Amino acid sequence: MFKHARDLEPTTQFKRILVTGGSGFIGSYLVRQLVSDGREVHVLHRPQSDLSRLADLNGKAHGHACDLLDAGQLRIVLEKVQPEVIYHLAGDASLRHFDPALDGVAESIDRNIRTSMNLVVTAANARLPDLVRLGGLEEYGRGPLPYHESQREQPVSPYSASQVAVTHYLQMLAARLAFRSVTVRPALVYGAGQSTLFFIPSLIQHCFEGRDFAISSGQQGRDLIYIDDLIAALVLLLATPLAKGEIINIGGGLEYVMADVAALIVKLTRAKIKLVQRAATPAGQLDHLGCSSEKARTQLGWEPTIDLRRGLELTIDGFGLPKP
Repeated sequence: MFKHARDLEPTTQFKRILVTGGSGFIGSYLVRQLVSDGREVHVLHRPQSDLSRLADLNGKAHGHACDLLDAGQLRIVLEKVQPEVIYHLAGDASLRHFDPALDGVAESIDRNIRTSMNLVVTAANARLPDLVRLGGLEEYGRGPLPYHESQREQPVSPYSASQVAVTHYLQMLAARLAFRSVTVRPALVYGAGQSTLFFIPSLIQHCFEGRDFAISSGQQGRDLIYIDDLIAALVLLLATPLAKGEIINIGGGLEYVMADVAALIVKLTRAKIKLVQRAATPAGQLDHLGCSSEKARTQLGWEPTIDLRRGLELTIDGFGLPKP
């Protein structure tokens, strides 16, 4: 029988939780769910972060402005909060493309590797417990499909390479860390409130505004997961004893052709726009992303509950709202 986050017994719930990147799309959903569950939630965010996604919580989550590259300030925050669990969602996902000077390589090291390892080392020195860290399917890169947690990664961009590096650091350190660290690799996540820099919300915006939308061949395949299903999996991890350094995929197990997804969005919005084909897939992007979630099913008791059509309907209904 599959479990849902809402079915957890109170005795299995950690009470004091710190979320890095809690002001972002995925982070704000997670923070809202943890607050709803009655937990004491602390959000670590960059000083310049936009906190509008959390505005409706009215102070129910505690904010801490801190740059993850500032180890001294990070230590102060961790010693003050003393979290029982850290969800590490912070990272820069904009470094998927190659620039001529390869500046993105150094930027990915600073923004993703150094920030993450600062958090891990500082938490280790403070003797804090569990760390749940968000990676992604792009870590597998050009590896065989469907992706399995045990296969060798073949990253294709500075972003995916930096994510793989953090995963390997956590596995290397697992025996030396007093706390458990788990890397979650979700499929392509979507939902209301996501930035229009991403495909699905960008197309929805074009549909509402009546503007034609440029796509590549449209034959790229993507495993898609609605935000609520990912959050349910993240919360279930609080009560699941996984080994240190473990990796776990969270996906729907289906690879959707993005041209078909785009056509469905146009249909659901009743828009009168054209999907205009553009150039081939840029370097640093993959034609196919799909994973096996068998480990999540057997070890977490998790499975997705929202299919693509329903997820898109919910995303369209909530489009443009500052909160889910």
